[in-house]
Amino acid sequence: MSYINKSVSINGTEKDFIKAFANELTSADSRITCETDIDAEFANEDSSHIITIIFDVSNCYKIKLIRAVAINRATYQYNIQTIINNVDKSSANLYFLGTTKPVTDIATRTFNFMLISNDNAIVMLFSDYNQSLPNAYKYNLMSYHEQDFNVIAYNLNIIASKAEYIRTDENHQGETYKITNRLLYSRDEDVEIIESKPLVQNNIAVHDMKNVYDCSNVLAGNILIIDSNRFFVVDSNTLIKIKE
Repeated sequence: MSYINKSVSINGTEKDFIKAFANELTSADSRITCETDIDAEFANEDSSHIITIIFDVSNCYKIKLIRAVAINRATYQYNIQTIINNVDKSSANLYFLGTTKPVTDIATRTFNFMLISNDNAIVMLFSDYNQSLPNAYKYNLMSYHEQDFNVIAYNLNIIASKAEYIRTDENHQGETYKITNRLLYSRDEDVEIIESKPLVQNNIAVHDMKNVYDCSNVLAGNILIIDSNRFFVVDSNTLIKIKE
């Protein structure tokens, strides 16, 4: 599937919950893998150990879940952040419960996530247990992948697609780009599209993204059907074609 809006809710221990969440996230897209032995993380006998779960996305960047406190203390949150070119970026608090619980307590813990993808683009949104996607979220990212051209943008609480895109390819690592919107107007009930989205440096278009469309003004978070194809509205002027 390439459009998933999932609430991962498990009544069990914290390990049960994190394993279920990891399974759902990696099942959502084959390009996402979990690098961490979750059983070993929770079996650590060092009382000061802080559980850390790392996901790799298309060998391009990593997503890190970090327990807010040591394994011997109760909590209701993890921190989520992106690792880009081996650098830890800003993190957001992600709450799985309204009250703190020890790691072995049986309780219903919940994370919510959305994933929208096609052959080139991946969009992910993560939210607290009591937030409703896509209207409210804590952390989101958008990455784009072609042979020899891979970029990732992330943001806290606001739309990642409008943030800075960081390149991860070895020969261009760390180069940054922005998207530009070419159709900043409305068409009443109609939607005008251009079947690409440019990335720019210093106001010069340097790369056209495939399966990411420019569009006239639309409402973010919706799904549109255009010529029998489904699109997710990432932001008011950007569509992601949903792979069927």
